[in-house]
Amino acid sequence: MQKVRTGKNIQSSAMRRASPPPEGLLRAFAAYSGGDLPEAERLCRAVTASRPDLFDAWHLLGVIQSAVGKSDKALMSYDRALALRPDAAEALTNRGAALHDLGRFAQALESYDAALARRPDFVHAMTNRGIALHAMKRFEEALASCEGALAIHSDNPEALARRSAVLHELSRFDEALASYDRALALRPADPETLYNRGTSLAQLRHLEEAVASYDRALELRPNYAEAIANRGAALFELKRFDRALASFDRALAVRQTDSRTWFKRGAALQELKRHTEARNRC
Repeated sequence: MQKVRTGKNIQSSAMRRASPPPEGLLRAFAAYSGGDLPEAERLCRAVTASRPDLFDAWHLLGVIQSAVGKSDKALMSYDRALALRPDAAEALTNRGAALHDLGRFAQALESYDAALARRPDFVHAMTNRGIALHAMKRFEEALASCEGALAIHSDNPEALARRSAVLHELSRFDEALASYDRALALRPADPETLYNRGTSLAQLRHLEEAVASYDRALELRPNYAEAIANRGAALFELKRFDRALASFDRALAVRQTDSRTWFKRGAALQELKRHTEARNRC
C-alpha cells in the first residue's frame, strides 16, 4: 500500500505585509521559527485579542495550530484571516490543508481552487489540489494537478512524490518508479518516498531492490511499521522465510493489531514447518 502524506505545505505570509508588525507578532513568529509552538500560539492569541483586525496574526495563528494538529481551530483562524483578506491565496491554501486533515476533501479542493483562481502559479495550492483529488480516488485528475504543479516548478519534490503515488494507483509502476527516483534525487532522506518506491518495485517483482528501498526507509525511520511489514512480504516472496519472520515480528512489536502481518507471520511459520506455533497464533 502506498503511503500518502497529507497536505501540509503550510505557508505563512505573516511578517511580510504588516508595516511595522506589532512586537507581539514579531515575538510569536520568532517562537514559531524556533520551534516553541506553545509559546508561539500563546503570543499569537494575545495579538489577535488586542488586534482582531490584523490578518497576519490570524493567519500565523492558523499556521501554528495546524503545526500542532489543531486542525479544527486552525480552520477557524484561517476563516478569521480570510474575512479580513478574502483574496489571500496562501491563507486559502492553508485553509484547504486544514480541511484535508479533517477529512473534508471536497471542501479542501474548493479552497485550493479558490487559491488558484487568485494565483494560478501557486505550486503549493496545485500540489495540494492533487493530494485532495488523490484522497478522493480521482486519480486521473490528481495526476493532471501534479503535472500542473511540475509545469510551474519542475523540481518540486512533493509534487514529484505525489505524482509517483498517483501513477502507482493507476498501475503505471515503471513511470511511478522513475518519478520516485527523480523525487529522491532532490530529497534523498524521505522515508515515505523510499517506502513508496519499494511498493512500486515490489509490484514490478524487483524484490531485491524493494527490500533495499525499505531498508533505506528504515535507516531513517526505524519504527516504520508499514516498511517493516512490506520488507517481510518481499522477503517471503523471495523464500527467505527466516528473515521474513523476523521482519513480521519486528513490525508487530511496533503495531500489534495489524491482522495482515499476523497472517503473513503464520504463513512464514508454516513454510518453516513450525506448524504448532502457526496454529497457536491463528
